[in-house]
Amino acid sequence: MKNNTVFFLLMLAGLTVACSESGKRIENADSVAEMATNDTAVLYRDDAVWDNIDFDAPIVVVPELVSANVTVRGNDSVTIYQASQDILFDIDKAEIKATGKESLQKIADNIKSRTQGEGMIRVFGFTDSTASKEHNLELGRERAKAVEEWLTSTAGFDADRIKVISKGQQDPIASNSTAQGRQQNRRVEIVVVRTQGTD
Repeated sequence: MKNNTVFFLLMLAGLTVACSESGKRIENADSVAEMATNDTAVLYRDDAVWDNIDFDAPIVVVPELVSANVTVRGNDSVTIYQASQDILFDIDKAEIKATGKESLQKIADNIKSRTQGEGMIRVFGFTDSTASKEHNLELGRERAKAVEEWLTSTAGFDADRIKVISKGQQDPIASNSTAQGRQQNRRVEIVVVRTQGTD
């Protein structure tokens, strides 16, 4: 009986140490990627692609999009289409305006001609900072979702290619202390990545 008790106590001590070491590993991990399993590593790498998009990539002059008030940036693997909120939405609304639909059609046509149906797309929603962070995050999501739904239902994009990301008032491109700056910060950016590993 005494031997069984000693064995049980040793087993309990071993389990305690193992759990303690596992907790330290998680606490001291420099990144989630360090803890990734084979299954989660693929998801982590995909997210990392979108976290590291260079939104300041060089401007690409596309005449039909310039006339639609859409700025295009990019390089060989990434194209970023930026449309201001004033073109797409009324202030504090998430319903796409008629002028916005015209601009989106031109963006959709350009994406199709550049990608031939390949590559993944993320729709980023941005706002100014005039409301609460929570409100702006939700508004950014609703606007990005409206664009995503238009791209799939009207422009015929495969829904599996598109996801939405709300940035809310994060990552402003101008000062929120002026009306002009706030107008620039209210925007939607459609990012198309054509690199391997994002499909």
